[in-house]
Amino acid sequence: MTERRKHRRHIVEGMGIYAKTLLNAEVEVLDISPSGGSIRGTKRFNIGGEYIFKFEHEYRVISLKGIIVWEKLTGSNKIAEGEAVPIYTAGIEFRDVSTDKAGQLKDFISEKIQELRERRLSGIRIKIRPPEKAVLSCFEACVVKDISLGGMRVETEREPTVQALFPLEVIFAEDENSIRCQGRVAFYHAVSGETPARYSVGVEFMEMIDGDKLRLNRFIGTLP
Repeated sequence: MTERRKHRRHIVEGMGIYAKTLLNAEVEVLDISPSGGSIRGTKRFNIGGEYIFKFEHEYRVISLKGIIVWEKLTGSNKIAEGEAVPIYTAGIEFRDVSTDKAGQLKDFISEKIQELRERRLSGIRIKIRPPEKAVLSCFEACVVKDISLGGMRVETEREPTVQALFPLEVIFAEDENSIRCQGRVAFYHAVSGETPARYSVGVEFMEMIDGDKLRLNRFIGTLP
């Protein structure tokens, strides 16, 4: 995809500048217990990675912190032109569950208690039939390759979606004042010769407040 630049970009790789964003992926909940569950999706899960696990119950959203404790490739789905999309299954362990959220989770499990159960050391784990839909979110930090007043370029292992919007924070080395705004994927392309695949992504800055625009302008003014 052709990139259209409105502002001059400055190479900043190696200067300790990072872009931090919240990534969302839809998953299926295969089974669940008060301490964790099994999930399935088309994106790889990072073992040891911290995630936010969210699903709806009785018109409320239950949001829990968790960590991925195992992951494996369990199949694939065929899409257009015979291309196969891998399916991954993972185990998530809930962490720091508040009393209120634990009660909401137990209410959800109690509604499923009549379905097939299997005993686990951590308690009763309920298999969900059909699988429940949920959203898994995680923070990702990427090294910024170059930057301008209008956007930046980063590299990531996750294939993005053009025009996708997401919350964004740009963190500068030795500077406590980060810049926050909305980001928009303007373009991307695969980085040649990389295994696993990596993507070079152009991000446009959106909805940035005047104070952050001023800090960004001052920083760029210091670059050669």
